Amino acid sequence: MNVYVESNFVLEQALEQEQCESCEQLIGIAFTGSLKLVVPAFSLAEPHGTLLNKKNARSRLENDLRPQLYELARSRAYREISATFDEYADLLTRSAERERAGLRRTIELLLRAAEVIPLDSGVLDMAGDMEASLELSAQDSIVFASVMSHLGDTKPEQSCFLNRNTRDFDHPGVRKMLDEFGCKFFGRFDEGLRYIEARLANI
Repeated sequence: MNVYVESNFVLEQALEQEQCESCEQLIGIAFTGSLKLVVPAFSLAEPHGTLLNKKNARSRLENDLRPQLYELARSRAYREISATFDEYADLLTRSAERERAGLRRTIELLLRAAEVIPLDSGVLDMAGDMEASLELSAQDSIVFASVMSHLGDTKPEQSCFLNRNTRDFDHPGVRKMLDEFGCKFFGRFDEGLRYIEARLANI
C-alpha cells in the first residue's frame, strides 16, 4: 500500500502537534515494510519556509511589544513586567530552536523511511495545469502533481493520501482525480492510520 503524505505531515511530526503519535506509528509501520510511505521532495523543503515565517512573526511580535512593556516597567506598578517579558522572549527563541531541530530529525527519519518523489519538469508542468484547473495554490499544486505523477507511474493496488489541509485539497476535482487511481483521501492522520491498520489486518 502506498501512503502519500506531504508538508503538514512533516510539520505535525516535527512540531509534535496533536496527531504526531499517528505520524510516528505510520513511520514505524513503513520501517517494517508493510506500507510504502511516499512524500514529495517539495514537502521536505517547504516546511523550512514555514518555520522561518513563524520565527519572523515571533520576532516582529517581540520587537513591537518590547518598547511598550519597557515603558510600562518604568512605573512602580508594573516593574515586574520587564522580567516576565524577558522570560517569554527567551521562550520564543528556544521554541524556534526546538522546532528547527525537530524538523531536521523528521526529515532525516523520512529520508530513511519513505520514498521521495523527485521534483522534475514533468511535475512542474502538471502543477501549472492543476493550479488553474483545481484552483490550488502554487505550493499545493506542486504537492498534488507530485502525488498524481507517482500514482500514474506506479499504479498501486491500494493507496491513500493523508492531508490535514482539507480547505484546499478536499475539492471535488482533487477527489475525482484520486478516485481514478483508487486513492482514498483522509483529512486526519489518525483516521488514515485506522484505515491503514484495518487494511493491513485483512492481508
